Amino acid sequence: MKTRIYYLIFPVVLGLLAACNEDEQGPADYYDQGNFLVGLDAEKIPGSGQYRSRMESGDTLYLTVSVEAPEDLEKLEITKTVNLQKDTSFGQEGMLQVAASGREFGYDFVYVPTVEDVDKLVGFSFKAITLGGQEKTSDLTAGITLSPRDNLPRRRWEWKSVLHVNNEDDPNSEAIEDCEKDNAYLFNSDGTMSLEYGSDTGAGACALDGLNVFSGWHITEDEQQFVMEKYNVFTPGIIVADTFEIKTLAVDRLELQLTVDLSELGLREEEIFLYVFEAAQRND
Repeated sequence: MKTRIYYLIFPVVLGLLAACNEDEQGPADYYDQGNFLVGLDAEKIPGSGQYRSRMESGDTLYLTVSVEAPEDLEKLEITKTVNLQKDTSFGQEGMLQVAASGREFGYDFVYVPTVEDVDKLVGFSFKAITLGGQEKTSDLTAGITLSPRDNLPRRRWEWKSVLHVNNEDDPNSEAIEDCEKDNAYLFNSDGTMSLEYGSDTGAGACALDGLNVFSGWHITEDEQQFVMEKYNVFTPGIIVADTFEIKTLAVDRLELQLTVDLSELGLREEEIFLYVFEAAQRND
């Protein structure tokens, strides 16, 4: 009698063990059991067909979509949402359609985030559709933060220091004048700029404030140099460009190094100065 009970219980125990092993599988394991898959080469997160990516504004999102279907494919539909609402500026009224064929299909998706995407819930839905009407979808959530470059026009950049880097007597000595300590640059998103001189201006070392008008700025394509354009109020048609080497470009700090020829003042042809700015609230 005990033997018969053992044989009855043993299959039940095996079944329970098998059920426990199945329970330990993650969401991705369940998802991969099907024969209709939409895979993204991005970070997988819990949930069937759920992925995410992190980047800064101005970066480029390169994403490969790999589809395996049980029958021939018709198309791939890519929809963009912002804060769970369809972004009608993307594709055709928020959707991009890509023709597909065969049972295996790959597509390279490219997207460049804008400043408008920053700190919002940006999502992309990739839906594969077969000729027979079967569908499979994977979703990507993109976390987009503001890049230091895109942050420049959003802040007021206050002068904090001007270091004479190669001063022979005192390397890295402070060269900022007291009347310059309330100066600040404003870099506009359209490429124009201005210099605010503050209340301490028009006298002493700052007697010539306003003689040069700063009119434009840009960063070179290799992101190594910061160019500021200016002109003299008496010769507005002659634009002079100061080219700085970018030492630090962060959301709260900007360090630009300028090499100038001061031989006419009895100094060297290459005097190096490091301008240090800190970000403050912009009120305009």
